[in-house]
Amino acid sequence: MTEKTLAFEALSREAVEALSARFGEPDWLRQRRLDAWRLFLDTPWPSNQKDEEWRKIDTDLLVKTVQSLHLVSPESEAVAATTDLPEKLQGILREADRRSALLVRREGGLVFADVNDDLREQGVIVADLLTAVREHGDLLEPYLAQIVRADEGKFKALHTALLSGGFVVFVPKNVALEKPIQLVHWLDEAGTLVFPHVLVVAEANSAVTVLDEYLSNDLPGVSFVTGAVEILAGDNAQVNYLNVQNWGNNVYHLASQRARMGRNTVVNWSSGQLGGSLTRFETEVWLEGDGGMAYLNGIYFPTGEQYMANHTLQRHIATHCSSDLLYKGALLGNAHTVYRGLIKVEKGAQQTDAYQANRNLVLSPQAHADSIPMLEIEANDVRCTHGATISQLDEEELFYLMARGIPRKEATNLIVDGFFAPVIDRIPLRTVRDRLKTVIHERMENA
Repeated sequence: MTEKTLAFEALSREAVEALSARFGEPDWLRQRRLDAWRLFLDTPWPSNQKDEEWRKIDTDLLVKTVQSLHLVSPESEAVAATTDLPEKLQGILREADRRSALLVRREGGLVFADVNDDLREQGVIVADLLTAVREHGDLLEPYLAQIVRADEGKFKALHTALLSGGFVVFVPKNVALEKPIQLVHWLDEAGTLVFPHVLVVAEANSAVTVLDEYLSNDLPGVSFVTGAVEILAGDNAQVNYLNVQNWGNNVYHLASQRARMGRNTVVNWSSGQLGGSLTRFETEVWLEGDGGMAYLNGIYFPTGEQYMANHTLQRHIATHCSSDLLYKGALLGNAHTVYRGLIKVEKGAQQTDAYQANRNLVLSPQAHADSIPMLEIEANDVRCTHGATISQLDEEELFYLMARGIPRKEATNLIVDGFFAPVIDRIPLRTVRDRLKTVIHERMENA
């Protein structure tokens, strides 16, 4: 055990109480942790033999890994400037003029924070989660761990019981932020369990863009991240949420992410899955107010032995709502991807317009993609479309390009660029679009 881990059994009530005491959190959060711990004890582990949603993942490996690791310490040494952070972060963090706030967590603790004064003057809260809970507990109590709930599964219960930090973004009503808020989770310790949590609350008539990033170098041993993202978008709010996951090797990441939307609300959710050895992301939008619009944009590009799963839910509860999902993935090496997406239209959600498309481009004979698009419709005045494709490189397209003097490798790169372009073009931040394009080019060059 390293100095960064805690000296008690990770999966224990003792750990839950020790974390709560160390953070000095309010009674309601301590009770929420203990309730979640009881749910964890009473809930079976997911099984790929019994649970359809876990069928295509090695659940035995997940359970054994979680039980073998240590909790990360919630303290990390603060730095004075971004230049003191790991080298891999430097290029990403050189854009201070293009954001209104930057927070960086390393392992379990906040190590850097730079928040523009004008945000505070407008009543905006951008803070590490546990500081925000201590200072604004009454404000956050109705939201924290109430959008992604502990009673929804074993790993969600464990996350709530042992949540080890994260970020809060709170935007008051009638406040519109022009520059994005950037949140960075950095991991460099092997053999640890990490439970990050992000809460974004955008009150009525507000607007915010949040870039939420998960980064590490390759680790010498496995670390396990069980995270949650909760977004509450009030009436007439506009929320752009961008999630970029580019862990190094030996990181496992299970993520539960959900947005709940009010009346005439717009949520634009963009996801880039690039790193990690095993990742499984649940991404849900609940359209609970009339006239809401949700866009979901996703890319994933595993290589080597990477496993990536994306489970999406477009849940239509109110009337006159629209959702539009486009997820695209390319695979190299022995990679395996799973996409499982559901459009659920509940009774009374008339005038729903929902679209879901998943496209996969398999670039090596050993790679394997699964795609399972689904519909559940209980209303009768709706328009719902879904579809999935799994394909290889088109030899006719390659021949066409090569006949014009373009070498095969360059022609392949052009086809891959064109494949991803429709979804990358939907991402609202140019810096993120450029970064994703760079990673795609690097993967193709190293193929």
